[in-house]
Amino acid sequence: MVIANDNVITRMLHGRIGNVIFRKVGKKTIASKAHDYSKQKWSKAQIENRKRFGKASLKVNKKLRDDPELKKKYKKMAKGNQNANNVAMSDYLKPPEITEINVKNYKGQKGNTIRVGAKDKYFVAGVIVMILNAQGIEVESGMAVEMPFSGSGVWIYKAMEDNPCWKGGRVVVRVADSPGNVVTRALTLDGT
Repeated sequence: MVIANDNVITRMLHGRIGNVIFRKVGKKTIASKAHDYSKQKWSKAQIENRKRFGKASLKVNKKLRDDPELKKKYKKMAKGNQNANNVAMSDYLKPPEITEINVKNYKGQKGNTIRVGAKDKYFVAGVIVMILNAQGIEVESGMAVEMPFSGSGVWIYKAMEDNPCWKGGRVVVRVADSPGNVVTRALTLDGT
């Protein structure tokens, strides 16, 4: 592997020339031997992972191209030789998590609260809470609000409607991250 720092000849090179791959890492150009994968036998898991990574790469590149502000956010999070695309790929490949759904303070009355714990590798874009009554009919849904201490991971949803048939109903929580990964979890309201 060859590393060129600010070399006039290699500064703008990236891609493949013959049996050499040129790539940019930060302000450096790195040249390395191109590997021959023509005889490689890939397992099913490897094939699926390569497909997943390829789709992720296309989506992330388009999203960053279309949203310069998002690209700036990811660039600020980059460490060492990472760039905005590396950070965005890492975020895309790891969906957010719902760590808690706390319904202790929900008793079917307007103003009751539901607490949601949500985290992501970089940042949660939003938390949506939907409340269903015992018959499975949607009573309300809306965005939860993150607690004021930045990055707390604690989101509060304040009920806007009375729900007299709340026992036996459900709370459905959807958490999305910036790349668009969404996770959903439901919890039955049993009144305990």
